[in-house]
Amino acid sequence: MRNKLHADKHPEDWELKRLLAGINLRSTWGKRTYLMIVFICHTGLRIGELTRLTVADVVWGEEPREEVFLSYRITKGQKSRVVPFNDIAQQCVRKLLEFNRKRGFSTRPEAPLFPWKTHGFLPSREAEREIQKLREKVGLSPKITPHAFRHYFANRMKNAGVDPFTMAVILGHASVDTTQMYTNTSSANKRAAVNRLAGKGVA
Repeated sequence: MRNKLHADKHPEDWELKRLLAGINLRSTWGKRTYLMIVFICHTGLRIGELTRLTVADVVWGEEPREEVFLSYRITKGQKSRVVPFNDIAQQCVRKLLEFNRKRGFSTRPEAPLFPWKTHGFLPSREAEREIQKLREKVGLSPKITPHAFRHYFANRMKNAGVDPFTMAVILGHASVDTTQMYTNTSSANKRAAVNRLAGKGVA
């Protein structure tokens, strides 16, 4: 079976720049859509994981956390994992909280980081629809989806020289053959991996 990571298209830098440039930042959800794309490109989260984040998941006190703990309740395959935040991911968190405050959404610990107009959690399908409309607006391939941003993140880690086991831990890929290697991937290795991406590619 082919590894899905390499079977699907990952966006090129120019495609992401074109996508981001096509966002009307003054529209109702424009700034949030922009931040959502950048956030995925620097964390590799699945869209279903991202849309179920609470403020408490990403904020401690008044500052963004250095990492997010993803509970098995929201991950694919029910496998919990920890994903470090680099500087750009932390900036996204700050700007998302600012956006939510200005739009009248709660920023209490239990509140959604990505709220919907009902003040509940943004449905994954709505997030996908936002990207679809934007993609069609700027004339990009149908393969440019939220999941493709995950592939972009992984490809950049690969190009930065991150070892495949650390990549697998961060992305939440399961493999019987490498389970023992996953357990030996340190927090320092994971943090170093995502920090290599700050200042490169989409921002």
